Amino acid sequence: MALTRQRLRRGKDLSRSTAESARLTTSFRVIAGLFVIAGLSQAKLQILERSHTLDLGEKTKRFTQERKDPAGRGEILASNGKPLALDDDATELELDLAKVPHNDGFFMDLSAASGVPAGEFSGLLESGESEKTWKQAITPTQAEEIRRVKSAWRADGVSIVRSGRREYPMRDAAACLVGVVRDGKPLMGLEASLNHVLAGTDGHRKGLVDKSGFFLPLRSEAGNTARIDGQNVTLTIDSDLQAAAMESVRSTVLKYKAENGIAIVLDPKTGKILAMANYPSFSPYNPDGSEGDLRQNSGYNPAYMSALEPGSTFKILTLAKALDAGLISMNDHIQCTGETHVDGVDKWKVHCDDHKPHYDVTPELAIAKSCNVAAAGWALKVGRDEFLSYISSLGLLKKSNIGVPQEGHGHYNDKEYAKRLQLANMGFGQAIIATPIALASAFSMIANGGTRVEPSLIEKIGNRSVAPAKSSRVIKPETAEQVLRCMESVIEGDSGTGKTLRIPGYRLAGKTGTAQKIGKKSSGYVANFVGFVPAQNPRAVIMVMVNHPTGPLYHGAVVAGPVFVDLAKSVIRRFNIPPTEPIIDKLTMK
Repeated sequence: MALTRQRLRRGKDLSRSTAESARLTTSFRVIAGLFVIAGLSQAKLQILERSHTLDLGEKTKRFTQERKDPAGRGEILASNGKPLALDDDATELELDLAKVPHNDGFFMDLSAASGVPAGEFSGLLESGESEKTWKQAITPTQAEEIRRVKSAWRADGVSIVRSGRREYPMRDAAACLVGVVRDGKPLMGLEASLNHVLAGTDGHRKGLVDKSGFFLPLRSEAGNTARIDGQNVTLTIDSDLQAAAMESVRSTVLKYKAENGIAIVLDPKTGKILAMANYPSFSPYNPDGSEGDLRQNSGYNPAYMSALEPGSTFKILTLAKALDAGLISMNDHIQCTGETHVDGVDKWKVHCDDHKPHYDVTPELAIAKSCNVAAAGWALKVGRDEFLSYISSLGLLKKSNIGVPQEGHGHYNDKEYAKRLQLANMGFGQAIIATPIALASAFSMIANGGTRVEPSLIEKIGNRSVAPAKSSRVIKPETAEQVLRCMESVIEGDSGTGKTLRIPGYRLAGKTGTAQKIGKKSSGYVANFVGFVPAQNPRAVIMVMVNHPTGPLYHGAVVAGPVFVDLAKSVIRRFNIPPTEPIIDKLTMK
Protein backbone atom coordinates (compact mmCIF):
# COMPACT_ATOMS: atom_id res chain seq x y z
CA MET A 1 0.00 0.00 0.00
CA ALA A 2 2.75 2.41 0.87
CA LEU A 3 4.47 1.71 -2.43
CA THR A 4 1.24 2.30 -4.31
CA ARG A 5 0.68 5.66 -2.58
CA GLN A 6 4.25 6.74 -3.43
CA ARG A 7 3.74 5.88 -7.09
CA LEU A 8 0.43 7.81 -7.17
CA ARG A 9 2.15 10.86 -5.60
CA ARG A 10 4.96 10.76 -8.14
CA GLY A 11 2.43 10.59 -10.93
CA LYS A 12 0.54 13.61 -9.62
CA ASP A 13 3.84 15.59 -9.27
CA LEU A 14 4.87 14.68 -12.80
CA SER A 15 1.46 15.67 -14.12
CA ARG A 16 1.60 18.95 -12.23
CA SER A 17 5.14 19.72 -13.55
CA THR A 18 4.07 18.93 -17.09
CA ALA A 19 1.06 21.27 -16.74
CA GLU A 20 3.19 24.11 -15.33
CA SER A 21 5.73 23.66 -18.13
CA ALA A 22 2.98 23.83 -20.68
CA ARG A 23 1.59 27.02 -19.11
CA LEU A 24 5.06 28.67 -19.09
CA THR A 25 5.64 27.71 -22.70
CA THR A 26 2.28 29.17 -23.65
CA SER A 27 3.04 32.40 -21.74
CA PHE A 28 6.42 32.79 -23.45
CA ARG A 29 4.80 32.20 -26.81
CA VAL A 30 2.13 34.81 -26.09
CA ILE A 31 4.73 37.37 -24.94
CA ALA A 32 6.96 36.66 -27.91
CA GLY A 33 3.97 36.96 -30.16
CA LEU A 34 3.12 40.33 -28.67
CA PHE A 35 6.71 41.55 -29.22
CA VAL A 36 6.54 40.37 -32.83
CA ILE A 37 3.20 42.10 -33.33
CA ALA A 38 4.56 45.31 -31.72
CA GLY A 39 7.70 45.11 -33.84
CA LEU A 40 5.71 44.57 -37.02
CA SER A 41 3.42 47.41 -36.04
CA GLN A 42 6.36 49.78 -35.47
CA ALA A 43 8.03 48.58 -38.67
CA LYS A 44 4.84 49.26 -40.55
CA LEU A 45 4.49 52.64 -38.86
CA GLN A 46 8.10 53.77 -39.10
CA ILE A 47 9.15 52.14 -42.38
CA LEU A 48 6.22 51.22 -44.63
CA GLU A 49 3.93 54.02 -43.52
CA ARG A 50 6.61 56.47 -42.27
CA SER A 51 5.84 59.20 -44.75
CA HIS A 52 2.10 58.94 -44.17
CA THR A 53 2.54 59.04 -40.38
CA LEU A 54 4.85 62.08 -40.46
CA ASP A 55 2.61 63.84 -42.99
CA LEU A 56 -0.34 63.27 -40.70
CA GLY A 57 1.64 64.55 -37.70
CA GLU A 58 2.83 67.54 -39.71
CA LYS A 59 -0.74 68.41 -40.72
CA THR A 60 -2.14 68.09 -37.21
CA LYS A 61 0.94 69.48 -35.43
CA ARG A 62 -0.10 67.15 -32.65
CA PHE A 63 2.79 64.74 -32.69
CA THR A 64 5.60 66.47 -34.56
CA GLN A 65 7.26 69.69 -33.57
CA GLU A 66 10.08 71.82 -34.90
CA ARG A 67 12.37 73.30 -32.32
CA LYS A 68 15.29 75.70 -32.49
CA ASP A 69 18.61 74.35 -31.31
CA PRO A 70 20.37 77.52 -30.07
CA ALA A 71 24.06 77.86 -30.88
CA GLY A 72 26.45 78.36 -28.00
CA ARG A 73 28.22 81.73 -28.04
CA GLY A 74 32.00 81.59 -28.18
CA GLU A 75 34.11 82.65 -25.22
CA ILE A 76 36.47 85.63 -25.12
CA LEU A 77 39.67 84.58 -23.38
CA ALA A 78 42.78 86.34 -22.10
CA SER A 79 46.15 85.17 -23.41
CA ASN A 80 46.70 83.21 -20.18
CA GLY A 81 43.41 81.34 -20.64
CA LYS A 82 41.27 83.26 -18.16
CA PRO A 83 37.75 83.82 -19.54
CA LEU A 84 36.75 87.44 -20.08
CA ALA A 85 33.29 86.56 -21.44
CA LEU A 86 31.44 83.23 -21.49
CA ASP A 87 27.90 81.84 -21.57
CA ASP A 88 26.09 81.26 -18.30
CA ASP A 89 24.99 77.62 -17.82
CA ALA A 90 21.74 78.69 -16.13
CA THR A 91 18.34 77.67 -17.52
CA GLU A 92 15.03 79.56 -17.59
CA LEU A 93 11.33 78.75 -17.85
CA GLU A 94 9.64 79.41 -21.19
CA LEU A 95 5.88 79.18 -21.72
CA ASP A 96 3.87 78.96 -24.96
CA LEU A 97 0.24 79.66 -24.01
CA ALA A 98 -1.13 78.03 -27.15
CA LYS A 99 0.23 74.66 -26.01
CA VAL A 100 -0.62 74.57 -22.29
CA PRO A 101 -3.89 74.03 -20.38
CA HIS A 102 -5.70 77.26 -19.51
CA ASN A 103 -6.47 75.90 -16.10
CA ASP A 104 -5.94 77.36 -12.63
CA GLY A 105 -4.85 73.98 -11.32
CA PHE A 106 -2.12 73.75 -13.95
CA PHE A 107 -0.92 77.27 -13.19
CA MET A 108 -0.83 76.48 -9.46
CA ASP A 109 1.20 73.32 -10.03
CA LEU A 110 3.63 75.10 -12.36
CA SER A 111 4.00 77.92 -9.87
CA ALA A 112 4.85 75.51 -7.06
CA ALA A 113 7.44 73.81 -9.28
CA SER A 114 9.10 76.93 -10.70
CA GLY A 115 8.70 79.57 -8.01
CA VAL A 116 6.98 81.93 -10.45
CA PRO A 117 3.74 83.37 -8.98
CA ALA A 118 0.66 81.70 -10.49
CA GLY A 119 -0.83 85.12 -11.14
CA GLU A 120 1.90 85.81 -13.69
CA PHE A 121 0.83 82.77 -15.71
CA SER A 122 -2.88 83.56 -15.64
CA GLY A 123 -2.09 87.22 -16.27
CA LEU A 124 -0.62 86.30 -19.65
CA LEU A 125 -4.09 85.26 -20.82
CA GLU A 126 -5.41 88.74 -20.10
CA SER A 127 -2.39 90.57 -21.54
CA GLY A 128 -2.66 88.86 -24.91
CA GLU A 129 0.95 87.66 -24.87
CA SER A 130 1.44 84.27 -26.48
CA GLU A 131 4.92 83.45 -25.21
CA LYS A 132 7.12 84.52 -22.34
CA THR A 133 10.47 83.61 -20.81
CA TRP A 134 11.16 84.22 -17.12
CA LYS A 135 14.72 85.45 -16.61
CA GLN A 136 15.16 83.96 -13.13
CA ALA A 137 17.50 80.96 -13.08
CA ILE A 138 15.94 77.51 -12.69
CA THR A 139 17.64 75.16 -10.22
CA PRO A 140 18.09 71.44 -11.05
CA THR A 141 15.42 70.56 -8.45
CA GLN A 142 12.99 73.05 -9.96
CA ALA A 143 13.73 71.72 -13.45
CA GLU A 144 12.83 68.18 -12.33
CA GLU A 145 9.55 69.39 -10.79
CA ILE A 146 8.68 71.39 -13.91
CA ARG A 147 9.20 68.29 -16.06
CA ARG A 148 6.91 66.34 -13.72
CA VAL A 149 4.17 68.97 -14.06
CA LYS A 150 4.66 69.08 -17.82
CA SER A 151 4.23 65.31 -18.02
CA ALA A 152 1.23 65.15 -15.70
CA TRP A 153 -0.64 67.87 -17.55
CA ARG A 154 0.75 66.96 -21.02
CA ALA A 155 1.69 70.62 -21.45
CA ASP A 156 3.78 70.77 -24.63
CA GLY A 157 4.25 74.53 -24.25
CA VAL A 158 6.40 74.28 -21.11
CA SER A 159 10.14 74.43 -21.87
CA ILE A 160 13.35 74.78 -19.92
CA VAL A 161 15.80 76.76 -22.07
CA ARG A 162 19.32 78.03 -21.68
CA SER A 163 19.41 81.57 -20.35
CA GLY A 164 21.79 82.89 -23.00
CA ARG A 165 23.21 85.32 -20.42
CA ARG A 166 26.90 86.16 -20.42
CA GLU A 167 29.34 86.03 -17.55
CA TYR A 168 32.12 88.64 -17.33
CA PRO A 169 34.61 87.46 -14.66
CA MET A 170 36.76 90.62 -14.80
CA ARG A 171 33.70 92.86 -14.57
CA ASP A 172 34.49 96.57 -15.04
CA ALA A 173 38.24 95.94 -15.40
CA ALA A 174 37.71 94.80 -18.98
CA ALA A 175 34.12 95.86 -19.73
CA CYS A 176 34.93 98.79 -22.04
CA LEU A 177 37.16 96.53 -24.10
CA VAL A 178 35.20 93.26 -24.07
CA GLY A 179 31.77 94.90 -24.34
CA VAL A 180 28.45 93.44 -23.25
CA VAL A 181 25.54 91.35 -24.52
CA ARG A 182 22.10 92.43 -23.34
CA ASP A 183 19.04 90.24 -24.00
CA GLY A 184 21.03 88.28 -26.53
CA LYS A 185 22.10 91.39 -28.43
CA PRO A 186 25.77 92.51 -28.51
CA LEU A 187 25.93 96.22 -27.87
CA MET A 188 29.56 97.30 -27.81
CA GLY A 189 33.21 96.33 -27.62
CA LEU A 190 34.54 93.05 -28.95
CA GLU A 191 31.18 91.38 -28.29
CA ALA A 192 29.82 93.60 -31.08
CA SER A 193 32.76 93.80 -33.48
CA LEU A 194 33.43 90.04 -33.32
CA ASN A 195 29.80 88.96 -33.19
CA HIS A 196 30.11 87.26 -36.60
CA VAL A 197 32.72 84.95 -35.05
CA LEU A 198 31.25 84.55 -31.56
CA ALA A 199 27.56 84.10 -32.37
CA GLY A 200 27.50 80.84 -34.33
CA THR A 201 24.38 79.65 -36.20
CA ASP A 202 21.25 78.21 -34.61
CA GLY A 203 20.07 74.76 -35.73
CA HIS A 204 16.54 73.39 -36.13
CA ARG A 205 15.26 69.91 -35.32
CA LYS A 206 12.02 68.07 -36.05
CA GLY A 207 10.79 65.45 -33.67
CA LEU A 208 7.93 63.73 -31.92
CA VAL A 209 6.46 64.58 -28.53
CA ASP A 210 5.58 61.53 -26.48
CA LYS A 211 2.72 61.20 -23.99
CA SER A 212 4.95 62.55 -21.22
CA GLY A 213 5.65 65.71 -23.21
CA PHE A 214 9.30 64.89 -23.93
CA PHE A 215 10.75 65.91 -27.28
CA LEU A 216 12.25 63.01 -29.27
CA PRO A 217 14.36 64.26 -32.22
CA LEU A 218 13.96 62.41 -35.51
CA ARG A 219 17.14 61.29 -37.22
CA SER A 220 17.98 62.26 -40.80
CA GLU A 221 14.74 64.18 -41.14
CA ALA A 222 14.65 66.52 -44.13
CA GLY A 223 14.75 70.14 -43.00
CA ASN A 224 16.88 69.49 -39.92
CA THR A 225 19.91 71.76 -39.63
CA ALA A 226 22.73 71.19 -37.19
CA ARG A 227 23.70 74.08 -34.97
CA ILE A 228 27.16 75.60 -35.35
CA ASP A 229 28.52 76.93 -32.08
CA GLY A 230 30.41 80.22 -32.09
CA GLN A 231 34.19 80.19 -32.00
CA ASN A 232 36.27 81.20 -29.01
CA VAL A 233 38.44 84.29 -29.38
CA THR A 234 41.76 84.53 -27.52
CA LEU A 235 43.13 88.03 -26.96
CA THR A 236 46.68 89.21 -26.40
CA ILE A 237 45.53 90.72 -23.10
CA ASP A 238 47.17 89.36 -19.96
CA SER A 239 44.47 89.25 -17.27
CA ASP A 240 46.92 89.95 -14.42
CA LEU A 241 48.31 93.07 -16.09
CA GLN A 242 44.81 94.18 -17.12
CA ALA A 243 43.61 94.00 -13.52
CA ALA A 244 46.69 95.88 -12.26
CA ALA A 245 46.30 98.58 -14.91
CA MET A 246 42.63 99.09 -14.07
CA GLU A 247 43.28 99.39 -10.34
CA SER A 248 46.10 101.92 -10.77
CA VAL A 249 44.19 104.07 -13.29
CA ARG A 250 41.05 103.99 -11.16
CA SER A 251 42.82 105.22 -8.03
CA THR A 252 44.63 107.98 -9.98
CA VAL A 253 41.51 109.31 -11.70
CA LEU A 254 39.68 109.42 -8.37
CA LYS A 255 42.63 110.97 -6.53
CA TYR A 256 43.04 113.84 -9.00
CA LYS A 257 39.33 114.08 -9.91
CA ALA A 258 40.20 113.63 -13.56
CA GLU A 259 37.76 113.28 -16.44
CA ASN A 260 39.15 109.87 -17.40
CA GLY A 261 42.38 107.93 -17.62
CA ILE A 262 43.92 105.10 -19.62
CA ALA A 263 46.90 102.77 -19.37
CA ILE A 264 48.26 100.63 -22.17
CA VAL A 265 50.92 97.93 -21.85
CA LEU A 266 52.39 96.73 -25.14
CA ASP A 267 55.07 94.23 -26.17
CA PRO A 268 57.35 96.24 -28.52
CA LYS A 269 58.73 93.17 -30.29
CA THR A 270 55.38 91.65 -31.27
CA GLY A 271 52.99 94.59 -31.09
CA LYS A 272 50.72 92.58 -28.77
CA ILE A 273 48.59 94.65 -26.41
CA LEU A 274 49.10 93.15 -22.95
CA ALA A 275 46.71 95.50 -21.14
CA MET A 276 44.32 98.27 -22.14
CA ALA A 277 42.50 99.71 -19.14
CA ASN A 278 40.39 102.80 -18.71
CA TYR A 279 38.39 104.49 -15.99
CA PRO A 280 35.52 105.35 -15.67
CA SER A 281 34.20 101.99 -16.79
CA PHE A 282 30.89 100.23 -16.11
CA SER A 283 29.55 96.98 -14.70
CA PRO A 284 28.46 94.61 -17.47
CA TYR A 285 25.86 93.19 -15.08
CA ASN A 286 24.15 96.49 -14.35
CA PRO A 287 24.44 98.67 -17.45
CA ASP A 288 22.35 101.80 -16.97
CA GLY A 289 20.17 103.56 -19.48
CA SER A 290 18.86 102.65 -22.91
CA GLU A 291 20.82 100.77 -25.53
CA GLY A 292 21.73 104.09 -27.15
CA ASP A 293 22.97 105.55 -23.87
CA LEU A 294 24.91 102.37 -23.17
CA ARG A 295 26.77 102.56 -26.47
CA GLN A 296 27.32 106.30 -26.18
CA ASN A 297 28.45 106.53 -22.57
CA SER A 298 29.22 103.26 -20.78
CA GLY A 299 30.89 101.79 -23.85
CA TYR A 300 33.24 104.74 -24.31
CA ASN A 301 36.86 103.63 -24.34
CA PRO A 302 39.28 106.57 -24.73
CA ALA A 303 42.23 104.22 -25.28
CA TYR A 304 41.16 103.81 -28.91
CA MET A 305 38.12 106.08 -29.40
CA SER A 306 39.58 109.42 -28.32
CA ALA A 307 42.35 111.46 -29.90
CA LEU A 308 44.45 113.70 -27.65
CA GLU A 309 47.51 115.90 -27.94
CA PRO A 310 50.53 113.80 -26.91
CA GLY A 311 52.38 116.68 -25.28
CA SER A 312 56.06 116.45 -24.41
CA THR A 313 56.24 112.68 -24.80
CA PHE A 314 56.26 113.43 -28.54
CA LYS A 315 59.70 115.07 -28.27
CA ILE A 316 61.42 111.68 -28.33
CA LEU A 317 59.85 110.95 -31.74
CA THR A 318 60.95 114.34 -33.06
CA LEU A 319 64.48 113.78 -31.79
CA ALA A 320 64.56 110.33 -33.39
CA LYS A 321 63.72 111.74 -36.82
CA ALA A 322 66.21 114.63 -36.64
CA LEU A 323 69.01 112.31 -35.49
CA ASP A 324 68.20 109.64 -38.08
CA ALA A 325 68.25 112.20 -40.91
CA GLY A 326 71.67 113.45 -39.77
CA LEU A 327 70.32 116.96 -39.16
CA ILE A 328 71.59 117.05 -35.57
CA SER A 329 73.99 115.02 -33.44
CA MET A 330 74.10 114.02 -29.81
CA ASN A 331 76.97 116.51 -29.31
CA ASP A 332 75.03 119.53 -30.53
CA HIS A 333 74.34 122.38 -28.12
CA ILE A 334 71.59 124.96 -28.16
CA GLN A 335 70.96 127.93 -25.90
CA CYS A 336 67.44 127.88 -24.42
CA THR A 337 66.34 131.25 -23.06
CA GLY A 338 62.86 129.92 -22.22
CA GLU A 339 61.27 131.05 -25.50
CA THR A 340 61.94 131.57 -29.18
CA HIS A 341 60.26 133.17 -32.21
CA VAL A 342 59.75 130.92 -35.21
CA ASP A 343 61.48 132.41 -38.27
CA GLY A 344 61.81 135.69 -36.34
CA VAL A 345 58.06 136.40 -36.44
CA ASP A 346 57.08 138.12 -33.19
CA LYS A 347 53.65 136.51 -32.84
CA TRP A 348 54.97 133.04 -33.70
CA LYS A 349 56.29 132.36 -30.24
CA VAL A 350 57.31 129.03 -28.68
CA HIS A 351 58.15 128.88 -24.99
CA CYS A 352 59.15 126.30 -22.42
CA ASP A 353 57.15 125.45 -19.30
CA ASP A 354 56.64 128.62 -17.22
CA HIS A 355 58.97 130.38 -19.70
CA LYS A 356 61.92 129.16 -17.66
CA PRO A 357 65.25 128.91 -19.56
CA HIS A 358 67.20 125.65 -19.72
CA TYR A 359 70.38 127.46 -20.89
CA ASP A 360 72.96 125.29 -22.63
CA VAL A 361 71.49 121.88 -23.49
CA THR A 362 72.46 118.88 -25.58
CA PRO A 363 69.75 116.60 -27.04
CA GLU A 364 70.05 114.35 -23.98
CA LEU A 365 69.57 117.25 -21.56
CA ALA A 366 66.78 118.68 -23.72
CA ILE A 367 64.84 115.42 -23.35
CA ALA A 368 65.69 115.08 -19.64
CA LYS A 369 64.53 118.65 -18.91
CA SER A 370 61.73 118.58 -21.53
CA CYS A 371 62.82 121.62 -23.52
CA ASN A 372 60.18 122.87 -26.00
CA VAL A 373 62.58 125.27 -27.69
CA ALA A 374 64.96 122.45 -28.62
CA ALA A 375 62.18 120.19 -29.91
CA ALA A 376 60.69 122.98 -32.02
CA GLY A 377 64.11 123.56 -33.59
CA TRP A 378 64.49 119.84 -34.43
CA ALA A 379 61.11 119.75 -36.18
CA LEU A 380 61.90 122.89 -38.21
CA LYS A 381 65.16 121.32 -39.37
CA VAL A 382 63.32 118.21 -40.55
CA GLY A 383 60.84 120.26 -42.59
CA ARG A 384 57.07 120.05 -42.92
CA ASP A 385 56.68 117.50 -45.73
CA GLU A 386 59.29 115.12 -44.34
CA PHE A 387 57.93 115.44 -40.82
CA LEU A 388 54.35 114.70 -41.92
CA SER A 389 55.55 111.69 -43.90
CA TYR A 390 57.33 110.48 -40.77
CA ILE A 391 54.21 110.90 -38.64
CA SER A 392 52.25 108.91 -41.21
CA SER A 393 54.83 106.09 -41.16
CA LEU A 394 54.32 105.83 -37.39
CA GLY A 395 50.61 105.11 -37.90
CA LEU A 396 49.51 108.19 -35.99
CA LEU A 397 47.02 109.46 -38.57
CA LYS A 398 45.02 106.29 -39.20
CA LYS A 399 43.02 103.75 -37.27
CA SER A 400 45.12 101.05 -35.66
CA ASN A 401 42.67 98.34 -36.87
CA ILE A 402 42.96 96.18 -33.77
CA GLY A 403 39.44 94.76 -34.18
CA VAL A 404 37.45 97.08 -31.91
CA PRO A 405 34.42 99.16 -32.94
CA GLN A 406 34.34 102.95 -33.30
CA GLU A 407 38.10 103.29 -33.37
CA GLY A 408 39.34 106.84 -33.76
CA HIS A 409 42.33 108.20 -35.64
CA GLY A 410 44.71 111.11 -35.41
CA HIS A 411 44.80 114.27 -37.48
CA TYR A 412 46.14 117.80 -37.74
CA ASN A 413 44.85 120.94 -39.42
CA ASP A 414 46.06 120.66 -42.99
CA LYS A 415 44.70 124.16 -43.75
CA GLU A 416 46.68 125.91 -41.03
CA TYR A 417 47.96 129.19 -42.49
CA ALA A 418 50.93 129.46 -40.10
CA LYS A 419 52.44 126.19 -41.24
CA ARG A 420 55.94 126.81 -39.86
CA LEU A 421 54.55 127.64 -36.42
CA GLN A 422 52.37 124.56 -36.62
CA LEU A 423 55.43 122.44 -37.45
CA ALA A 424 57.36 123.89 -34.49
CA ASN A 425 54.45 123.10 -32.17
CA MET A 426 54.21 119.56 -33.55
CA GLY A 427 57.82 119.06 -32.52
CA PHE A 428 56.83 119.07 -28.84
CA GLY A 429 53.44 117.39 -29.19
CA GLN A 430 51.00 120.19 -29.88
CA ALA A 431 48.96 120.97 -33.02
CA ILE A 432 48.46 117.23 -33.61
CA ILE A 433 46.22 114.67 -31.95
CA ALA A 434 46.40 110.88 -31.95
CA THR A 435 44.74 107.95 -30.19
CA PRO A 436 46.58 106.59 -27.14
CA ILE A 437 46.95 103.15 -28.73
CA ALA A 438 48.53 104.70 -31.85
CA LEU A 439 50.94 106.69 -29.68
CA ALA A 440 51.92 103.61 -27.67
CA SER A 441 52.65 101.81 -30.93
CA ALA A 442 54.75 104.72 -32.24
CA PHE A 443 56.83 104.86 -29.04
CA SER A 444 57.35 101.10 -29.17
CA MET A 445 59.39 101.64 -32.32
CA ILE A 446 62.18 103.11 -30.19
CA ALA A 447 62.01 100.18 -27.77
CA ASN A 448 62.31 97.76 -30.71
CA GLY A 449 65.48 99.10 -32.30
CA GLY A 450 63.73 101.40 -34.79
CA THR A 451 61.22 98.84 -36.15
CA ARG A 452 57.55 99.49 -35.55
CA VAL A 453 55.27 96.47 -35.23
CA GLU A 454 51.60 97.29 -35.73
CA PRO A 455 49.55 96.81 -32.56
CA SER A 456 47.40 93.70 -32.27
CA LEU A 457 44.70 92.60 -29.84
CA ILE A 458 43.44 89.26 -31.20
CA GLU A 459 45.73 86.25 -30.85
CA LYS A 460 43.52 83.34 -31.96
CA ILE A 461 40.10 82.72 -33.46
CA GLY A 462 39.06 79.21 -32.57
CA ASN A 463 42.22 77.12 -32.93
CA ARG A 464 43.62 79.32 -35.69
CA SER A 465 46.37 81.75 -34.76
CA VAL A 466 46.04 85.21 -36.22
CA ALA A 467 48.84 86.17 -38.60
CA PRO A 468 51.69 88.11 -36.96
CA ALA A 469 51.36 91.89 -37.11
CA LYS A 470 53.12 93.73 -39.93
CA SER A 471 56.36 95.48 -39.14
CA SER A 472 58.40 98.20 -40.84
CA ARG A 473 61.68 99.91 -40.12
CA VAL A 474 61.27 103.59 -39.33
CA ILE A 475 64.72 104.63 -38.06
CA LYS A 476 68.14 102.98 -37.84
CA PRO A 477 68.96 100.78 -34.82
CA GLU A 478 71.76 103.09 -33.71
CA THR A 479 69.38 106.05 -33.74
CA ALA A 480 66.90 104.16 -31.57
CA GLU A 481 69.71 103.36 -29.13
CA GLN A 482 70.69 107.04 -28.89
CA VAL A 483 67.10 108.12 -28.18
CA LEU A 484 66.67 105.33 -25.62
CA ARG A 485 69.72 106.64 -23.73
CA CYS A 486 68.09 110.07 -23.65
CA MET A 487 64.93 108.53 -22.22
CA GLU A 488 67.00 106.81 -19.52
CA SER A 489 68.27 110.20 -18.39
CA VAL A 490 64.67 111.33 -17.77
CA ILE A 491 64.42 108.83 -14.90
CA GLU A 492 67.99 107.94 -14.02
CA GLY A 493 69.55 111.42 -14.40
CA ASP A 494 69.54 113.91 -11.55
CA SER A 495 68.17 116.60 -13.89
CA GLY A 496 65.40 114.37 -15.29
CA THR A 497 61.73 115.27 -14.93
CA GLY A 498 61.02 111.67 -13.94
CA LYS A 499 63.77 111.18 -11.36
CA THR A 500 61.19 110.40 -8.64
CA LEU A 501 59.98 107.35 -10.60
CA ARG A 502 62.93 105.02 -10.09
CA ILE A 503 62.64 101.37 -9.08
CA PRO A 504 65.65 100.05 -7.10
CA GLY A 505 67.58 97.45 -9.07
CA TYR A 506 66.00 98.29 -12.44
CA ARG A 507 67.14 100.79 -15.01
CA LEU A 508 64.12 102.36 -16.69
CA ALA A 509 63.56 104.72 -19.60
CA GLY A 510 60.70 107.17 -20.02
CA LYS A 511 59.38 110.57 -20.96
CA THR A 512 56.97 112.85 -19.12
CA GLY A 513 54.38 114.96 -20.89
CA THR A 514 51.85 117.62 -19.98
CA ALA A 515 49.63 118.74 -22.85
CA GLN A 516 47.41 121.79 -22.49
CA LYS A 517 43.94 121.37 -24.00
CA ILE A 518 43.00 124.50 -25.94
CA GLY A 519 39.69 124.92 -27.74
CA LYS A 520 36.08 125.99 -27.49
CA LYS A 521 34.93 122.64 -26.12
CA SER A 522 37.94 121.66 -24.04
CA SER A 523 40.30 123.05 -21.46
CA GLY A 524 42.74 121.89 -18.81
CA TYR A 525 45.60 119.45 -19.25
CA VAL A 526 46.40 115.88 -20.18
CA ALA A 527 49.07 114.34 -17.94
CA ASN A 528 51.12 111.78 -19.90
CA PHE A 529 53.93 109.34 -19.37
CA VAL A 530 55.51 106.77 -21.65
CA GLY A 531 58.18 104.38 -20.40
CA PHE A 532 60.09 101.18 -21.11
CA VAL A 533 60.76 98.38 -18.64
CA PRO A 534 63.59 97.59 -18.44
CA ALA A 535 65.51 100.29 -20.33
CA GLN A 536 67.75 97.84 -22.20
CA ASN A 537 65.97 95.23 -24.32
CA PRO A 538 62.53 96.40 -23.08
CA ARG A 539 59.94 93.76 -22.29
CA ALA A 540 57.06 96.24 -22.28
CA VAL A 541 56.11 99.75 -23.30
CA ILE A 542 53.75 101.46 -20.85
CA MET A 543 51.65 104.44 -21.95
CA VAL A 544 49.61 106.42 -19.41
CA MET A 545 47.30 109.36 -20.13
CA VAL A 546 45.17 111.10 -17.49
CA ASN A 547 42.69 113.52 -19.02
CA HIS A 548 41.89 116.81 -17.27
CA PRO A 549 43.07 116.28 -13.68
CA THR A 550 41.66 119.08 -11.52
CA GLY A 551 43.46 120.92 -8.76
CA PRO A 552 46.99 122.29 -8.51
CA LEU A 553 48.75 119.08 -9.60
CA TYR A 554 48.48 118.19 -13.28
CA HIS A 555 52.00 117.48 -14.59
CA GLY A 556 52.79 114.12 -16.21
CA ALA A 557 55.53 113.12 -13.77
CA VAL A 558 53.29 113.69 -10.75
CA VAL A 559 49.93 112.38 -12.03
CA ALA A 560 50.72 109.79 -14.74
CA GLY A 561 54.22 108.77 -13.60
CA PRO A 562 53.13 106.75 -10.52
CA VAL A 563 50.81 104.67 -12.71
CA PHE A 564 53.83 103.81 -14.86
CA VAL A 565 55.76 102.74 -11.75
CA ASP A 566 52.87 100.54 -10.59
CA LEU A 567 52.66 98.82 -13.94
CA ALA A 568 56.43 98.54 -14.36
CA LYS A 569 56.50 96.60 -11.08
CA SER A 570 53.61 94.42 -12.29
CA VAL A 571 55.47 93.66 -15.53
CA ILE A 572 58.63 92.78 -13.59
CA ARG A 573 56.66 90.36 -11.39
CA ARG A 574 54.59 88.92 -14.22
CA PHE A 575 57.57 88.07 -16.43
CA ASN A 576 60.11 87.45 -13.67
CA ILE A 577 62.50 90.08 -15.01
CA PRO A 578 65.81 89.91 -13.09
CA PRO A 579 67.36 93.12 -11.73
CA THR A 580 69.41 95.09 -14.24
CA GLU A 581 71.35 97.14 -11.66
CA PRO A 582 72.87 96.46 -8.22
CA ILE A 583 70.42 97.26 -5.45
CA ILE A 584 72.18 99.84 -3.24
CA ASP A 585 70.96 100.55 0.25
CA LYS A 586 71.19 104.32 0.45
CA LEU A 587 71.27 104.23 4.26
CA THR A 588 74.68 102.53 4.16
CA MET A 589 76.13 105.02 1.67
CA LYS A 590 78.54 107.62 3.06
